[in-house]
Amino acid sequence: MKYIKLAFLLILAGLSIKAMAQETKPSNCQLSIGADFATSYLWRGFELGNSPAVQPWGEFSYKGFTLGTWGSYSFSGDNKEVDLYAKYTFGNFSLNFVDLFFPGYEDLDQNFFNFSQSSTGHCAELGLSFNGSEKIPFSVFGGIILYGTSTDPDPNDSTSMNYSPYFEIKYLGNLNDNPYEVFAGFTPTESTFYQTNGFSFINVGATAKKSIKITDNFSLPIKLTLSTNPEIKKIYLSLIVSI
Repeated sequence: MKYIKLAFLLILAGLSIKAMAQETKPSNCQLSIGADFATSYLWRGFELGNSPAVQPWGEFSYKGFTLGTWGSYSFSGDNKEVDLYAKYTFGNFSLNFVDLFFPGYEDLDQNFFNFSQSSTGHCAELGLSFNGSEKIPFSVFGGIILYGTSTDPDPNDSTSMNYSPYFEIKYLGNLNDNPYEVFAGFTPTESTFYQTNGFSFINVGATAKKSIKITDNFSLPIKLTLSTNPEIKKIYLSLIVSI
């Protein structure tokens, strides 16, 4: 019940935040802020945290460049994450760099300004994505870990990076004006980060999206994801409400 009450309060706060964020901006600039309420935090075939989570975000865009931040805070307090990212979009392609940091995680150094390869609590990924088009209803993403030996050690040498790559293909569909996605994510290598011994599918499932009309000028987006990680034999169901 307390989770439901908190979600309701977050939605009300989000209505005010969204109204402030939609002030008039120069045509080439855009500032956006918001938050998601997730019944569980799913990421690439893994469930992070043992409870629902609130996930705030904000970003500034100028033409094709975007700078942003995203975070996740589980209600139980067992999982916290703060990410900073930069993205450049050109046509249907995007080049992404994201730095992930995990406040409060005991096994990682909590000094945010420590970027030493062997001890940093950061983990960074460089990725390239094709975002699909009207004629090509598929998106493709590929990413590789750039630094963070303590987060992604080589399975055969804990003092070396493994650079765990991850690839994901999505089919982008639409049914009765409701978007949906069918996706398959895999890593081609042995990885401590993804808990694999070689080529493995680790994130397979589908997502359905819908907007619930609240007023004439505001709708509440929701997203339902059913996914499985065949490698660790897990299945997940998560609902996300965006504000």
